Amino acid sequence: MFNELLKRLGSHKSERRSADRVRRRFPIGWIKSGTLIPGLGLEISEKGLLFATKESPPGAHVEVALDLNGKRVRARLKIVRKGTMTRDGIEWAVIACVFEGIAADDWDLIVRFCKNLEDPANKAAQELSALAGSDDDAYRLLPLKVQQRVVALLVKAGRLAPGSDAKNPLLRMSYDGSTRTGEHRLAVHSRRLDDGELLQFDSIVIVDDAGNVTLDR
Repeated sequence: MFNELLKRLGSHKSERRSADRVRRRFPIGWIKSGTLIPGLGLEISEKGLLFATKESPPGAHVEVALDLNGKRVRARLKIVRKGTMTRDGIEWAVIACVFEGIAADDWDLIVRFCKNLEDPANKAAQELSALAGSDDDAYRLLPLKVQQRVVALLVKAGRLAPGSDAKNPLLRMSYDGSTRTGEHRLAVHSRRLDDGELLQFDSIVIVDDAGNVTLDR
């Protein structure tokens, strides 16, 4: 139905090399003043997605809800391209987007969907092990519950401001290897404002396979 626009609006060649794209229909809707406007998902990768809707979202950003393998995913998208086509007398807007904001658990679900992977039996253990050797910010790859525990721990230690949001804290994280007992060491650089002064902290956080978090130093 949308093959022509898929070719025109789909991912660039460089994106195809670096991300697994799945051309499969999936339910999606974009949110307009609290109301879900229905659409049709056409293509998805760990970087973004392509969807069609009879009512085009205004502006350069859009909040969406989509269903993958029976699970609901919420995300904020940045619109990079738009096109239109008419089918059976009805005009459709076809929207190409990249992910701008998404919970770590939801992003992980999208990665598994694109790579056709099953949900891991021990999710925390598998995701933490996957951090080894990664040059990317390790924090966004953590399960949401572990993110929340890390932030709460650093707030309690005075290394993040009280009320810090686990989805967007002032920190940078990298994998720092494993302990002798097999737990995971995460190096964290965090910041907080104190009376207008920017304070910076370097910490080592220990996370076990069950997702329990402790401060090493």
